[in-house]
Amino acid sequence: MTVSRKDLERRQRRDLLLEAASRVFGRKPFDEATMQEVAAEAQIGMQGLYEQFPSKQALYEQVILDRALAFQAKIQTLLDRELPPLEALRRLALAYADQFRERPMHLPMFIQNRVHFDWGFDSRFAPRLREIYEEERTHLRDLMVRAIQAGLVRDLEPDFLAQLCLDVLQSSLHHGHVRHPGEPSEVSVDRALDCLLEGVGVAP
Repeated sequence: MTVSRKDLERRQRRDLLLEAASRVFGRKPFDEATMQEVAAEAQIGMQGLYEQFPSKQALYEQVILDRALAFQAKIQTLLDRELPPLEALRRLALAYADQFRERPMHLPMFIQNRVHFDWGFDSRFAPRLREIYEEERTHLRDLMVRAIQAGLVRDLEPDFLAQLCLDVLQSSLHHGHVRHPGEPSEVSVDRALDCLLEGVGVAP
């Protein structure tokens, strides 16, 4: 199917706006960011912005949803393989880290929305996101169950271990972004998994 030049330009403009929006929403909370800032960031007029997205909420939802769907596709590929649980966990963490390495400002947006989900708050944003987060948490929980059964981690509540994995990885990614800009995903992931599996205490 041939794509017309007009449709191609429209898609390119849409991608440009989503990229600009991710930077603006990464710097400011949703309620403080404005459509004017997004248009200025993308160097596109307000009319062009509203032609693509009728509201700030629609724009924000699309940025988050695109990230979530891209990650979902990556982890599905990983889950199709028979891997030992800790190797699967490392690859899952690398996929998670890779998506933020090139676009670090997506991470604050993700964390803001993920906190609402993790703490059970109602969200005004994209119901589809809740379904995706549920799937992600289920995949991670299943990995923790397998790791427990294999005697690789302590027999703690799998839901607790799944949340701990996410929190440690987010902390490592944040540290790398702030203290070591450009740090490879592998370094962030290995630091997180070392802290998760070995702890940070010093043996007496």
